[in-house]
Amino acid sequence: MAANPQPQLPPGLSPVELRAHTNAGREANSQQILRSITVDIDTKDFRCATTDEQTIPLRVYKPSSIPSGVQLPVFIFYHGGGYCFGTLSSEDGFCSWMVEKVGIIVVNVCYRHTPEWKWPAQREDAFNALNWVFDNIDLISGDQNKVLVGGRSSGSNLAAGVSLRDKDVHGKSRIRGQILDLPHVCHTSVFPADLIAPGKGSFEENIDAPILPATRIDFFNKLLDVKDPTERYYSVLLAPEADLAGLPAAYFLVAGRDPLRDEALLYEAKLKRAGVKTDVNVYPGVPHGFRRYRDLKMSRQYDKDLVKAFKWLLQ
Repeated sequence: MAANPQPQLPPGLSPVELRAHTNAGREANSQQILRSITVDIDTKDFRCATTDEQTIPLRVYKPSSIPSGVQLPVFIFYHGGGYCFGTLSSEDGFCSWMVEKVGIIVVNVCYRHTPEWKWPAQREDAFNALNWVFDNIDLISGDQNKVLVGGRSSGSNLAAGVSLRDKDVHGKSRIRGQILDLPHVCHTSVFPADLIAPGKGSFEENIDAPILPATRIDFFNKLLDVKDPTERYYSVLLAPEADLAGLPAAYFLVAGRDPLRDEALLYEAKLKRAGVKTDVNVYPGVPHGFRRYRDLKMSRQYDKDLVKAFKWLLQ
């Protein structure tokens, strides 16, 4: 990573100022990706009602070339950023890239962020967005039998949580599959470290790793302020195997030099024991969020694997 130094954050910023600074950088990167898109993509913004009489924005992306009456698979995307960072525009590039590479509809969910909004606002927003998609599947020309959910980092926490909650509410899952990218599936304070050999834990090994060191995880945790860290829709890793049976197939993308590595691998193994179809790719030696460095061999492999994930879940 020496050739790709980590951007340094300005010192002394409040969480709101830090969020604005980070989001500006993410939006600039998103614009750079957009300039590489070679197909025409239609985008349209909607508002999704929350459970507390507010609304959150959604942005729907789909190929302009869809013939009238054709229904496409839908991918509901929850962005990462520790529940603090991220905007609709910061994800335009990645969402458009997925439309270009896979030919699907992408729904970009801009859930509410810290520090203004604590947990469970994000959990509720994510589930309301899922319901909005099913309620409006014809409006967006989607195929209700091919709805996928996914996210990166904290966004994958939302995707895993809504997958379990959807099954709890409806008795069986309406979701076709999950893409859990650099997933966070257990609160740090209740992670079952006893399942990892002493001295081999990813949190210990990567406590000072680039992009997501332990200090940044602690920063995000304090802002989110989860009152019950064992809650099943946050720490899905702790859910009993019997409760995980019947969840949609899950595809994992895991960074080797990531404090979150172990929770991802433990969850994948637990899903498999519960009879859930899974697949996993591990990228050795790279940190959380490595895809931002586009010249890395692992980033190019990640892109190929992500396209493969969609095909695997939709086959």
